[in-house]
Amino acid sequence: MRDFVICLTATIKPNTIMVDRSDVQLRLDDYKRCIDFYLRETNCPIIFAENSDFDLSKDVDFDRFLENPRFSVQCFKSHPDTTKGKGFQEFFMLDQVLENLPETATLVKITGRYTVRNISRMLSGIDAPLTIDLHRKMQVAITGFFAVSVPVYRKYFTGIFAEANDSEGRFIEHVIYDKIEHSDLIRSCALLPENARYEGVSGSHGGSLARNKYKMLARSLERSINRSLGIRKFLIEY
Repeated sequence: MRDFVICLTATIKPNTIMVDRSDVQLRLDDYKRCIDFYLRETNCPIIFAENSDFDLSKDVDFDRFLENPRFSVQCFKSHPDTTKGKGFQEFFMLDQVLENLPETATLVKITGRYTVRNISRMLSGIDAPLTIDLHRKMQVAITGFFAVSVPVYRKYFTGIFAEANDSEGRFIEHVIYDKIEHSDLIRSCALLPENARYEGVSGSHGGSLARNKYKMLARSLERSINRSLGIRKFLIEY
């Protein structure tokens, strides 16, 4: 059994550009719903990592969450450059989260307002130092949900946030893809064991995360074939 630590990344008060879902109460409610879900559906330690200086000290729901010894809150200052986007800020914060994790841990990073309904099966199928979906045509890595061992993160991803700049169209998803593609890390990664069944509202465009079920069936077939052949990227875009 891997030493999984779930990190739910959070920005309750948006502090950067290109954010659609910006209402603080709606975002806070999203986070609470997800925390409750992961506490119920997993046995993993859960870190709620927040970077907007929102005061949670008088929130009765967080008081209740903190009664669970598996749950902790870590608050961080956002990077002073607010022009480079969500991924820039998120991975700046992840670098700090990783400072306090043991070398034996595997970080399971989940965007904090998204529930992954099949989280238990996803965790049971993670078997590589880096487990992440890569898309060849768009040359992006999907960072809403991925798992990475602490040594791999420290070696390859520490400081990588500085290469992202949403205003120039250089998203963190491109940066992570390029790092994997152009290093020996490509030989150590695997696609997610199955499609992540996301529920929630996108912070970027405000739309539902639900996907067309027929496209997802096709994606499941391609995923199964690729994983059985050791192919580490999706070739087909849906």
